[in-house]
Amino acid sequence: MSAPPQQPRAGAAEAEASTAPTATVVPSPSADATPPGLMWTRAGIVALVALVSWITISYCSNVYFDRDSAFHNALECTERVLGEHAESNWLLNGTLLGSTRLGRLVLWDADLDIGVLVPTSGDFDAASAALDKDCFGYRSIVKHGTHNPALRIWRKCTNRICAEFYETTLANGVAKTGAGESKQTDLFPLKPCTVSGVAAQCPNNAPFYLAQAYGQDWLTIPLIQLF
Repeated sequence: MSAPPQQPRAGAAEAEASTAPTATVVPSPSADATPPGLMWTRAGIVALVALVSWITISYCSNVYFDRDSAFHNALECTERVLGEHAESNWLLNGTLLGSTRLGRLVLWDADLDIGVLVPTSGDFDAASAALDKDCFGYRSIVKHGTHNPALRIWRKCTNRICAEFYETTLANGVAKTGAGESKQTDLFPLKPCTVSGVAAQCPNNAPFYLAQAYGQDWLTIPLIQLF
């Protein structure tokens, strides 16, 4: 018979365990640690975005105030010249809208809009020449109205902004322009108004003209949708 297997002694097993080499655990880099190069890249992107934002805001602010100043100066000059050379004049369309809704010019409107009373066709010529000389320079475009061809619409421009002047006549209680007509009582008597600090005149029934130009919701619709 073979001898039974010998069991290792407890003391020897403990000695072997105590002398066995132990593995050293090296901590791995944290998953949240960001390499220095990536940190600098992120910082550069943030700085670039901030710089672009600052440049954009500065540019838009300069454009806004430059255009506002150009409109203001042209309107102020126009009111002075027409006060000397025209019987009556008033704000129309986008300029009237700006005065009524904002008290200032709508800067993304394309131009100033002015109505001018002319007793007979041709009476605006002297005022037009004075406007060219003092306010706009000699860059006028004249077109005849689609509704009343005898009445002209004058477009005058500086190097920054433009203005349109609508010849208007009164006859038999009707006010006529090249773009249309209305009751004389909707236009006269004119009412004093201001726009961007410039004293002007507005139609007696400004809401009527604004509704004709922009629809019945002219007072509430976002301005950006009107131009």
